[in-house]
Parts: sequence; structure tokens; C-alpha cells
Amino acid sequence: MTKVVLLAAGKSTRTSSMKQLYKIDGEYLINVQIKKLLAYGYEVLVVLGHRYEEVLNILDTRVEVVHNREYERGMFSSVQAVFKESEAEQFLFCHTDRPIADKEVYEKMIASRSDVAVAFCCEQKAPPIKMRSLVKEQILNAKENRLDDWVLAFKELEFVNVNDEKIHHNANCDRELDKYFNL
Repeated sequence: MTKVVLLAAGKSTRTSSMKQLYKIDGEYLINVQIKKLLAYGYEVLVVLGHRYEEVLNILDTRVEVVHNREYERGMFSSVQAVFKESEAEQFLFCHTDRPIADKEVYEKMIASRSDVAVAFCCEQKAPPIKMRSLVKEQILNAKENRLDDWVLAFKELEFVNVNDEKIHHNANCDRELDKYFNL
């Protein structure tokens, strides 16, 4: 079984409001992302941290939730929280502030034989990042503080070629949120 994980624990310090609570046609961004993943047929897990209760109260109820109380340590702490609190054969980690990729991207990632894989498009890596449960102890005992550092240090990392440039759309400011999500 594969769970798709939306990493949504951060403070969104570079935008005027929390990205998770950004509205798209009257609906919260996080729920728009969830609905698309559910429509693809995946189980969805959401990692929350900053303003946990507020986001939890608006969250689509069809998802599993992990509360990362150590979210201020960064995104890698959310990945570690998932491995501590949830079970699955593998996880596909996505960012709430990036458009959900086409279903084919997820299918290619799931089909990868590597324990850790990263999407690769236009000669650049980007989420989603696949991790099998076999790396749990390595994740929980990691010395790295950043997700990218841990992934790139993984000896058998696979770059999975995909054809969806949306994986590179990273909404780090209000203008980019409008550009990538109010199409």
C-alpha cells in the first residue's frame, strides 16, 4: 500500500497567509490538493504543525492526519513524524505549495524499484519523493536536518524521469500562489 503525504506543517512565512488556508474558488488549497489525490485513488495523509487545530478544523475528513509538534525543526521533522506514526509499504511525499502532478507521475514513482526516488523533469529534481518503509530506521536516526540533504545522501537514490513541468512550480509568495493555483 502507498500513501501520498501532503507536507503542510509549516508557517508559510513568505506569504501573507498560511498556504494551507489559501482560497481557490472559495475552497482551501489543502483541500483542493487532497480532492485531486483522492480522485486519483490514493490514500492521503496530511502532516500538520503550525496552527494545528485551525487547519485540522477545515481539513477534508477523508484523510489521515499526523501532528508534527516539532515542525519548527523543518520539513524533515515532518517526514520523521510520518515514519513514527503511520504505516504503509511506501510513502510519496508532496508539498502543499506545489500543484499536484499528473497521475502518471505518481504511477511512475510507485513503480520505481528503489527504496528512495525523486521525480526528475527538465533536467531538475522535484517532489514527489518516494520512500519505502524499509528506510524507516535510517530516517529516524538521520544526522541530516534537511530533507534534501538526506535524500541526496542516499546511496541508491533513483531519479525517475517524468513529463510534468508542474513539479517545478513552487509557490513561495502570494504572486506565485495566484499564478499556479488560480488558473
